[in-house]
Amino acid sequence: MLRHLPAVLMATLCGLIFYEAATSLAEQGYASGTPISNAALYPRLLAGLLLVLLAFQIIADVRATDPNAGVEDAASAGSTRQTAITGISIVACVMLLPIFGFILVTPVLVLGLLLLFGDRQPATLIAVPLAIPAGCLLVFQGLFNVNLPRGLFGIALNF
Repeated sequence: MLRHLPAVLMATLCGLIFYEAATSLAEQGYASGTPISNAALYPRLLAGLLLVLLAFQIIADVRATDPNAGVEDAASAGSTRQTAITGISIVACVMLLPIFGFILVTPVLVLGLLLLFGDRQPATLIAVPLAIPAGCLLVFQGLFNVNLPRGLFGIALNF
């Protein structure tokens, strides 16, 4: 049963992306227009791609399933736990974006994932959670001119 959890979480995440694009981004006026001004286009494309890849993975898992297999080993159970926590964290992050905005939510998510996967280097725990959102801001706002969620506080960095 637990081996299906990552697929369910990924499908849920993709569904949540499509939901946000159809509701919140549409209400804000960011879900239409050219690819440069349409903030919902890229998440929809990525979610669609993830769903296609997820379907291929499910097909491969079904074909490789051994009906005589026993209980999963400890390493696989730990990996399933990490995958489940990662999926739940990403879903929570997407749900918190309209409230707190990209700049506040993303560093917390990245820091949590680094800690989950066992990274304890102070330099990494400081630099990576700051660098990933900064890089995303540069690419999406600076290069693509796509507005990222600002949240209720309206916090944004303009490039």
